[in-house]
Amino acid sequence: MDEKSDQIEREIQLERGQLGSNLNELQSRVEEATDWRVQFQKKPMLMMGVALGGGLLLASMTRKRRRRGGSYSDERSATEYHPRRGTELQKNAALETFDSIKGAMIGVAANTFKDWLGEAIPGFRDQFQKTAQEKRSSSAIPKTASAVAGTD
Repeated sequence: MDEKSDQIEREIQLERGQLGSNLNELQSRVEEATDWRVQFQKKPMLMMGVALGGGLLLASMTRKRRRRGGSYSDERSATEYHPRRGTELQKNAALETFDSIKGAMIGVAANTFKDWLGEAIPGFRDQFQKTAQEKRSSSAIPKTASAVAGTD
């Protein structure tokens, strides 16, 4: 009986040591995955793209918008500035292109971040897919007041 308890105690100590080393390895992986310097050394072009996308997104969120059809400044009267139709069309086309680029950059950044988290955190991909599937299935069946009340 004494032998069995000693053996169990040794196994517990061995498991405890293995668990400690696993936790240390996990901690070093998380630190490496969250250190932007390490990520930049591994994938410099990707990090430059993420920085560019973040800068574009921040710039678009913080820029002041001019009133359409108005003057450039409050000091000028509306008669001093007459926008040309062609210029307005080109400006609108450029803004639409910029918005498309911004949307693409956000999509690329989101997918890259999702992939990065999938590599850094065990089980993340499975949980992400499960959550996305649940979200799609719950939004695919819109509930109306009559359906909830059972009056269809």
